[in-house]
Amino acid sequence: MKQVVFEGEFKTLSPFCSSNPTDKSTNVVETRKISVHYEGNVYHDIPFLSPNTIRSNLRDNIAKDIIEKFSNRLGYKELLFLTSGGNLEGKEEKSKGLKVRDVLERIREIRENNIVASIFGGALFHLNKLIPGKLSCGVGYLVCRETMGSDDFPSYKTYMGKSLQFVRSDDTDRWEFFSALSEEGIRDKEEYEIKYKESAKQRQEEKKKKSNGAKTENTEGLLETSSEGEQKEDQKKTSKIASSQMIWKIEDYVVEGATFKHELLLVNPTLREVGAIIRAYERFSEFPYLGCFKNIGFGKMQVNYDIYEIDNEGERKDIGHIEVKDIKKFEIDGDGAKKALAEYKEYLKNLTYDMIRI
Repeated sequence: MKQVVFEGEFKTLSPFCSSNPTDKSTNVVETRKISVHYEGNVYHDIPFLSPNTIRSNLRDNIAKDIIEKFSNRLGYKELLFLTSGGNLEGKEEKSKGLKVRDVLERIREIRENNIVASIFGGALFHLNKLIPGKLSCGVGYLVCRETMGSDDFPSYKTYMGKSLQFVRSDDTDRWEFFSALSEEGIRDKEEYEIKYKESAKQRQEEKKKKSNGAKTENTEGLLETSSEGEQKEDQKKTSKIASSQMIWKIEDYVVEGATFKHELLLVNPTLREVGAIIRAYERFSEFPYLGCFKNIGFGKMQVNYDIYEIDNEGERKDIGHIEVKDIKKFEIDGDGAKKALAEYKEYLKNLTYDMIRI
């Protein structure tokens, strides 16, 4: 089984934080942490670069090529699958009558034609199946004494900032993606969201029934009263958060100049799939930011990878090198890497809408 490895690093050109609000009533955030065992001690507060942050960015950047090619023509299922990996909510009735052989054949076709499906996988709610992807995305480990195992490196605390506070406006839907929907796609989106809400409501009701199953009628009455009170409290909290401007406090963050070691692995990829990852970083150079708080300049990154293949005998063959130095400063070196990128662009050129139809 052939494997292609992207081995390299991310370097912060601005402060970095890769978390979500830990307290939605106060909008306080903390960067994600990982624990490391080093010389008999456990360090709990070491920041890391989340694989989900990197993976979702790569997926979006490849998806953008396809979305731009079929602007105003995409159905909602196609858009959802390309950008978010699909969903198993709102299963369609017709999927229940499909034979296993037919489902597997359809998955094979999707993986063969849709490069996003092949690399990243996804969930097909109309088939009630998950598609496995070829990409394994590693954790970005901060280069410091605790993660690299050497006293020659400074402590992770060298790279940690304490706290910041700022005011921001509410986000809206990602217009760059949803503006690509056709009129039929917009209708499908609305119908899907209704199904999703109904499904979520049903799960909530079932959960409530289970928790209240052993209660007496009197107890249930008290629970209803309590539930109404909780709803009013939730409404009060929601009204505070839903204002047009909010105060956000970042409890800690990674400072400029920190380096994260990182590795990507593609299992048995085609040359065009290697080229797709290279193209994703070429697009990343247009807006080289990761994590949250990009609107105040957080998350600007330099990236570089050595790309090589490991064959069935374990022999290593160099493919090339890519680097994102700054905004729109992307460099590629090596005949293998350039050929892979050309193969991907040829795939995109010949891509038809039927090939990505879900």
